[in-house]
Amino acid sequence: MILNKEQFDAFRMEITTFGNIPILSQYCGIGCVFCKVHTDSYLGHYPKIPMIDKEDLLKGFSYVNPKVNYVRLGAGVLVAPHTDPFLHPDIYIFIKLASEYFPDKKISCVTTGAYVREDKLEYLNSIPNFGIDLSLITMQDKRETIIPRSERERTQTLLKYAPLNKCTLMFTGEIDDIKRDLELLYSLGVDKKVRQILVRRMEHTATSQPKLKELSTQCIEHYEECITWVKDNYPEVIFTVPILKDVFRGGNNEYFIDADERIKKQKEIIRRYGIDCQVNLICPLSGYDYFTKAFKDMPNVKTNLILNHLYGGSVSVAGLLNHRDIKEQFKPQRNDLMIMPSEMYNADGLDLLGKHVSELEKHYQSKIILA
Repeated sequence: MILNKEQFDAFRMEITTFGNIPILSQYCGIGCVFCKVHTDSYLGHYPKIPMIDKEDLLKGFSYVNPKVNYVRLGAGVLVAPHTDPFLHPDIYIFIKLASEYFPDKKISCVTTGAYVREDKLEYLNSIPNFGIDLSLITMQDKRETIIPRSERERTQTLLKYAPLNKCTLMFTGEIDDIKRDLELLYSLGVDKKVRQILVRRMEHTATSQPKLKELSTQCIEHYEECITWVKDNYPEVIFTVPILKDVFRGGNNEYFIDADERIKKQKEIIRRYGIDCQVNLICPLSGYDYFTKAFKDMPNVKTNLILNHLYGGSVSVAGLLNHRDIKEQFKPQRNDLMIMPSEMYNADGLDLLGKHVSELEKHYQSKIILA
């Protein structure tokens, strides 16, 4: 076993929280402008993971939630992020082990494809429940601006011959780029092979590289226009929904379905406490307007917008909220009950800065429900 106790605790937390099995922390050297390895000080809360061995991997399997359909080998969200699983010398063995251990789940690796060995494609294709989540980004002229070591030829080979589970495109801010990218994927029959083609909005944080901020700003400015075009021309292509707005309905209604289910659950909780209980909902930017509208007929409920000052930039989601930002922005006059997004906390009940939910309950002298 390679991992020490501190490393294994982080390894376990990542698997339990996100379903990702981090297998190494080696910097990949591709140079993507998205990479936060050197700029995100908050990731320093978690130890670097050395190249794990078979024993670590098998122990990690026991922490995978039996209800999930996917097991991902490689980079984590908080632990060992922004690396490439195919840098691990035993990755092909690990994929086989995972596929046999979880025969009813899909095994995947998120990668730009830069380190996938072309002589292993036949082997990977022989594993029925394995598929690559290919972060294609774009195949247009901006590719090398975003991914300096883009491995363009190898990527073309993977698109043609690799077992693909998912293919992700990043909107560059130019509608013509997304048109040509989708035309390429469809001409190669990628749409017939993958579970989904996903178009993403480019995001940045306060500490992102200047080039990413420039690209992201252009992307965000034209993203609604992009998605309107995608829905009209490729209705089966899905896309990320940065904010719950009607313009984003249709390509991936899962976001709206999840929000509606959450609202229903929250209303059931609130009704149990009665109309005399003043309830404060903590909302990220992504859902604030949507949730405010949903609760407008409940006078004892107030939605509270919490912007992500910790990370800054274009961050809008619940998963990056934290106690520091809540304490700075949420100063209620009356606060009988707080309802907060469960995504704020990892499997150990800690936020991004390692604070337990009980600390916030003590600060506000209020009961907190995660829902």
